[in-house]
Amino acid sequence: MSILAVANCPGCGKVFQRNLRNLCMDCIKSIDHEFDACYRFMLHNRKASTEQLRNATGVSKQRLTEWIKDKRLSVADFPSLTYPCNSCGSPIHQHNLCFPCSSRLSQDIRELQAKEAKKSAMGVGFYSLDRGRR
Repeated sequence: MSILAVANCPGCGKVFQRNLRNLCMDCIKSIDHEFDACYRFMLHNRKASTEQLRNATGVSKQRLTEWIKDKRLSVADFPSLTYPCNSCGSPIHQHNLCFPCSSRLSQDIRELQAKEAKKSAMGVGFYSLDRGRR
């Protein structure tokens, strides 16, 4: 006799048998239906923006962002699809940060590494005022 692994669905709260998508079958069908609607819309409107897609299908911005990041909705096929940069919120097509935020972060890291190198070059210990008085 095996024990079934059950959980509450994060989408609707129903009890369901755990699966790879961690959703109940009703939520899985609903999400698949939303994706099909989005994909059909994009096939007929290849240059539609993310906002136009959201308005036409009613799918949440979060879900569209997830599909673009997972490459279910490919930016190569639909070049106007974007999602917000994790730092400043400007529209991007790939990765998590836009180029200016990525450059700024890299520069900040280089500056911190230089400060740490300067600290370690100074040595470890303390300076004593009594050192030469004997």
